[in-house]
Amino acid sequence: MTVGLLVNPASGKESGKGLSLAHLLAGERRVELAVLDAFDELEGALEDFAEAGVDTLFISSGDGTVQAIQTMLAERSPFKAPPRLALLAHGTTNMTAADLGFSRRSLEAIADTMVRPEVLRRATAVRRRATLRAANPHGRPPQHGMFLGAGALWRGTLYCQTSVHKTGLKGDYYAPALTLATALGKALFAKPDPTDETRIDRPYPMTVTADGATCASGDQLLFLATTLEKLVLGARPFWGGAGPGALRATAIAYPPPSILRYTLSIMYGGEERTLPEGCVSLSAKRIALDQTTPFVIDGEFFEAPKDGPLIIEEGPEFEYLLG
Repeated sequence: MTVGLLVNPASGKESGKGLSLAHLLAGERRVELAVLDAFDELEGALEDFAEAGVDTLFISSGDGTVQAIQTMLAERSPFKAPPRLALLAHGTTNMTAADLGFSRRSLEAIADTMVRPEVLRRATAVRRRATLRAANPHGRPPQHGMFLGAGALWRGTLYCQTSVHKTGLKGDYYAPALTLATALGKALFAKPDPTDETRIDRPYPMTVTADGATCASGDQLLFLATTLEKLVLGARPFWGGAGPGALRATAIAYPPPSILRYTLSIMYGGEERTLPEGCVSLSAKRIALDQTTPFVIDGEFFEAPKDGPLIIEEGPEFEYLLG
């Protein structure tokens, strides 16, 4: 068994956790180490890990780096067999790691585990999970990740990254909570205004087709698709039971239902939750999303295709080491 550690210091650079972990492992011959000076070094680092025979890859980063690694492993992997991934929540946002991350938080404990291949070999706390594959973003090759958001989720992510993060609030709780509170507060205390493009809660025309059947069409507040079991703030905004597909998808029509009455139910209700017409949730293998605004995959922004719907489908499964 060969262990690798990839550190992207630009992810959550204020904490310095990745560099501290790399310092603990400096000179350790049992761990292949790569610290990125620039993001464009990522592909070369993965090629070096593959050549060294790495089969368990620890990743110290945030969601964006994990998304890029998943894309490379799925579309042009240098590895003969995909390595197990151990996600360390060391970035500004860590939604994927919150669901599939390595559970040990102490840097010393993580380092100790990495240099003990016999412990890693016996590890049973693993989970297999498919990626979400966006087949045709405009001007980009296919992308893999764990969460895709459009409509208010795209605009809310943009607001969070350009406005909330400037206040110093980051991480997986405070920044998303403030973004949600801002959107809900305006929806509660200001009349709907579909012409105000600065609002998060505005109509976004789209048509959603899942496994060949149209499930939402017209003005929507938001659309999401994911293979995660929980999202930011621990939310599970999907219901209706899991189906044959790995993708869980939800669309909320505009205008949205009563904020006070339904927000908690949409975010945290059970599989059998009762919601008003216009709230649609399902499982699918393949989804076509026809809309014109940008969308996000794991916090990274992409443009909608210009010549037809965005195709979202199941990607390959990877194995995640949880502890």
